[in-house]
Amino acid sequence: MSKARDLFVSNKLKEMTLDEKIGQLLTFTWRGAILTPSGTEQITKLHCGGLCLEPYALETCKNLYWGNSQIDPNFKEPKGYFKIANTYFSGKTYGISITPWEYTERLNTLQKIALNRPSGVPLHMTIDFEGDFKNDYMSGGIRQFIPPMGMAAIGDTKLTYEIGLTISRMLSAMGVTQMYSPVCDVNVNPDNPEIGIRAFSDDPQVCAKHAVALVKGLQDGGLVATAKHFPGRGDSATDAHDVLDVIRSDKKRMHEVELVPFKAAIDAGVKAIMTAHSVYPAYDDKFPATLSEKVLKGLLREELGFEGVIVSDAIGMAAILKKWPLPVACVMAIKAGVDTILLKADDESRSQCFFGIKRAVEEGEIPMERIDEAVTRLLRMKYDQGLFKTAGKNDPNRVYKITTDKKVIDFSWDVAKKALIIMRDDKKLLPLKKEEKILVIEQRIPYEFVGKDPYHHTHMFSERMAYHSTNLILTDTEFSAFEDEIKECLQLAKQADLVVMTNYYARIVKSGNNQLLVKKLKKAGHKVVVVTNTPYLIGTTEEADAVVCNFSATPDSIRASADLLFGKIKPFPKTKVPVNLEVEKKKKKKKVSMKAPKKKGSSLDISYC
Repeated sequence: MSKARDLFVSNKLKEMTLDEKIGQLLTFTWRGAILTPSGTEQITKLHCGGLCLEPYALETCKNLYWGNSQIDPNFKEPKGYFKIANTYFSGKTYGISITPWEYTERLNTLQKIALNRPSGVPLHMTIDFEGDFKNDYMSGGIRQFIPPMGMAAIGDTKLTYEIGLTISRMLSAMGVTQMYSPVCDVNVNPDNPEIGIRAFSDDPQVCAKHAVALVKGLQDGGLVATAKHFPGRGDSATDAHDVLDVIRSDKKRMHEVELVPFKAAIDAGVKAIMTAHSVYPAYDDKFPATLSEKVLKGLLREELGFEGVIVSDAIGMAAILKKWPLPVACVMAIKAGVDTILLKADDESRSQCFFGIKRAVEEGEIPMERIDEAVTRLLRMKYDQGLFKTAGKNDPNRVYKITTDKKVIDFSWDVAKKALIIMRDDKKLLPLKKEEKILVIEQRIPYEFVGKDPYHHTHMFSERMAYHSTNLILTDTEFSAFEDEIKECLQLAKQADLVVMTNYYARIVKSGNNQLLVKKLKKAGHKVVVVTNTPYLIGTTEEADAVVCNFSATPDSIRASADLLFGKIKPFPKTKVPVNLEVEKKKKKKKVSMKAPKKKGSSLDISYC
């Protein structure tokens, strides 16, 4: 097969034009479920190699990426420059909820458009489906699973493998070909706002063994797994979407901590690795890993021996964008060793980056050999997955059978139950008693991130609490309660014996979560039970009397939490928090802002990832 593959790829490479080769190096985004002129032309005119899928959103050139435009205002248009179509929908419009089998039909259409290009090269279809709030397929009709820290909490690598295999079978049946997972960052900094429960643990060996299990599960199910964010972003107190951080570990420490999961993933045969937008002075004190030849060629290729595809993290993150215009950054990334650049944009930056790379090749800044090397790896990846024969032919009926299979549904529920932990219950409030009047306060998960169907909707927790008791007062708040919502909750709490509330953390909600509401309720003398998705203080708080951690604000985990609160299920005896929480206790405590958002009736700022 290797000889046949190499001959096929070699012949295909000879047939491709420079434009077609450059397009292969770019992975754009397809948001929502509507095929637009813009979505078509990024395939047909810019020859993109792949699409990053975000079904929950809506395509529009008006969207900013984490508050920033990705267009270079100083870009000088070269000869032959052209723009592709734009879509001008309102940036705050929600996407539609679409079933997996309906989505399959759309992915087939996109692949047929790609296969009809002169090059005949299919698309790689990528997605984030890490668990918790980092699932880009949030529509109903598909089972959501816990994130890596929940898997490590259960502590069974066979289960981690099965989760990867189950996810992979569902997504690959739909036409997804690559997953940006597993997160191999070792979360040694509990204040890390970007990684947290997306990591398996703060223990590199625990991270390594679960990363290997997840890689094998995903790849056995047909997806290309992508270990990220190389060489590790666990020891950071900032988010690369906002700033460029410098991680000052020396080489010895890097090899003993940060690199351990990546080396294990490489040994296990991971097919792709995603770069980090952070500077690592131990290897390069000038450029972030994404733009560093010393990190990508020196460390990853030569020292660690990785031969697969190197993927950039979203190149438009502020860590890159604030210092390098995107067309420049794309050229630097390819020169450094990146094979495919992830560009999450629906605007002109797509044309700018395409022509920026083309100009660099024509002027000799990027050797043609570097382009051919990268395209060869990408074509091999597609060939190995059989995409030249199977792309565009996925069967929606098969997708329906897989995603509604009782075994998948039961497995998802079993995993959610096993991931539950009672973090504390100082006043012995659990299990809850039906004769107690309970005020239930549920955060409204951003509308984009719920499926809007009976399985996955805004009031899943309240619904499940009401399944167990009718002696309830139900209310909700924004993800971070407005000032008048806090006042209302304090009034309603006077009618109740205790309060049960959610306090999830989501990095996409910049205004925070409901820590302040917990503090206010406790100050007013109420007993408070919290359900959260993180074992860190940002979720558990210092004040709550009882805390349940479910590791995931996804449907089964939310419902299983309510069952645990009423004593209908018991904590799984082997499940334990897979990080050392004493580290956080010894750090200087962060002050919770005593100011709540005042504006009622409008959504809080959301940063898309």
